[in-house]
Amino acid sequence: MTDDIRHSLDNIVQLINDGRTDEAESLCAEKLRARPDDVNLTAMMGAILIKTGALSRAEEFLHRAIEIEPAFAKPHEDLGTLKLSRNEAEKAIPHYRKALAIDPGLASAVRGLAQALKQAGREDEAETLRIEFMQGLPTEALLAEAEALCSKGQTRDAEQICDVVLSRDPESIGALRVLALAAVTDERFIIAEGYLKRMVRLAPKDAAAQFELGGFLNDRGRYPEAIELMKATALASPENPDIHLLLGNMLGIVGRTNEALQAYRNCLEHNPDNPGALIGYGHMVRVAGRKEEARDSYQHCVEVSPDFGTAWWYLASLHGFEASDDQLATMLAELERENLAPESAVGFHFALARAFEHREDYAAAWQHYEKGNAGKRQLVKYDPVKAEVDHAKIKATYSAEMLAQKKATDASDVVPIFIVGMPRSGSTLIEQILASHSQIEGTGELPYIIMMTKNMVAEEAGSLHYTELVKYLSPDDLARSGASYLANAESHRVERTPFFTDKMPANFSHVGLIRSILPQARFIDARREPMATCVANYRQLFALGKNQSYDLVELGEYYLQYIEMMNHWDDVMPGAVLRVQYEDVVGDLESQVRRILDYCGLPFEEACLEFHKSARPVNTASAEQVREPIYKSGVEFWRNFDPWIDELRDVLSPIL
Repeated sequence: MTDDIRHSLDNIVQLINDGRTDEAESLCAEKLRARPDDVNLTAMMGAILIKTGALSRAEEFLHRAIEIEPAFAKPHEDLGTLKLSRNEAEKAIPHYRKALAIDPGLASAVRGLAQALKQAGREDEAETLRIEFMQGLPTEALLAEAEALCSKGQTRDAEQICDVVLSRDPESIGALRVLALAAVTDERFIIAEGYLKRMVRLAPKDAAAQFELGGFLNDRGRYPEAIELMKATALASPENPDIHLLLGNMLGIVGRTNEALQAYRNCLEHNPDNPGALIGYGHMVRVAGRKEEARDSYQHCVEVSPDFGTAWWYLASLHGFEASDDQLATMLAELERENLAPESAVGFHFALARAFEHREDYAAAWQHYEKGNAGKRQLVKYDPVKAEVDHAKIKATYSAEMLAQKKATDASDVVPIFIVGMPRSGSTLIEQILASHSQIEGTGELPYIIMMTKNMVAEEAGSLHYTELVKYLSPDDLARSGASYLANAESHRVERTPFFTDKMPANFSHVGLIRSILPQARFIDARREPMATCVANYRQLFALGKNQSYDLVELGEYYLQYIEMMNHWDDVMPGAVLRVQYEDVVGDLESQVRRILDYCGLPFEEACLEFHKSARPVNTASAEQVREPIYKSGVEFWRNFDPWIDELRDVLSPIL
């Protein structure tokens, strides 16, 4: 096989893996026109056509591939797959057997043959085949097969293979690793944690095992545990850049900016061009208000990884950054790159949109926002119907009577101030104002309330909603939940002031739960003009979450649900939530600051009016804006896109 063909096949496979089957077929057809007798391209076209459902054409290509090279096992296997897709199990069996006669170690053909035998009603033969095949494979091949099955969601089959490995070697780290992966895939997190901790016990000096446990704890939001584990691992394996990178990411999340910066430096010392560390370092210096350093780090990243579209977005999203003609041309060229990863394409569209904004070419900017949002919507999970149903359940559960009955036994002296609402509604500005007060610490967006609602019930179709369980919780249960939240928040609180802020926007749904477990809590609803809010969301590529933001109709509907939810809290707990309008803060800062502090029960401090002078880290999309005095030019910025947002206006019409 020539290098050209190998490269083409690699590109085709990548397109298939990315779900871009039509593009894979076009590329394969193009290469076949130049090399009509190439057996690899011919067989590949047959495999692609099976995926597209063009079975008759696929059969022609596969038979042609076998004519060219009868000893090529894959076309025989694919013919078996084709027959299976036609529910012709008996006809599929000879093709799989032929493939295995040519290549006895072809695991995918064994799986296909077993499936064909099972569909043909010959289940005993299928089971015997599977057992004999597994027993004949070396452990390394078995683990590779188990991992492949796990990646396809066939976790039970993967676990059976791991059982075979463990029967040979009860302390196989590889088998435990796959078992943990399977358990995570199935969201059996307690079981997964058990496997990971067993790995660490069996191999206490295995940095990879500790890294996987650390990553698992990080994904569960258990940052204090994960950080302590990875700090110890980093000391034992100081030359492993991945460990320093994970540690830096976690330290950044909990607001330990200086420690995160050091972890990123340690990573870059051993891998100077590591894209993740360059982005992480850029984020941390940006959080610390060092915009020029952030620009340099992002710039380094796009120079060493020019196809990393998300890095271009971070560069373009820096407040005041204007892309040069050369940078604009580079982004446009990279966007046309063959086999560009979908996530990178999204990043390029958002970066280009922001670049065209700076040039006041709002039509071009909006085109890229539309393409970027459409691409991102394909990559995220968001069910608008479920969101509406969940909100309805919350409103139905938290009546005034329920809230009067369900209260934690004791309230802590520590007072969290929850700043809730829609993203991009001025919540960062409110937090910066509050955090400039001597008795309040800003801790950013904490995930712990959201995690609490998820941990109460299984996240799967047909499972209970947390509101169906809270009615059975005792005052002591509620107090324990409140204490758990405060314990998690503790790792973000460096100054240990009496008050701290949590500005997770989506907590607006859970004000009732928070009121029950933390009766001392304060709530501020950060609100902004609806069109301005939604356009600002649509213009933002969020690092994580906010998945309702990538479709204008879904975004508008979500905004309406937010308004309905806040109206509900006003009805069932009058006066508990302070509404702060962004435009009012911009128009009369001092009056609004005094109003907010009065609500919190705190004395006025002049420093709150000079919030932009605060040196505290700010880890949100508005980090740079809140380091400047208030300016009014951004209030009406959304109107630059007025010609293209009628659809959004229609959705929001009930409240405009």
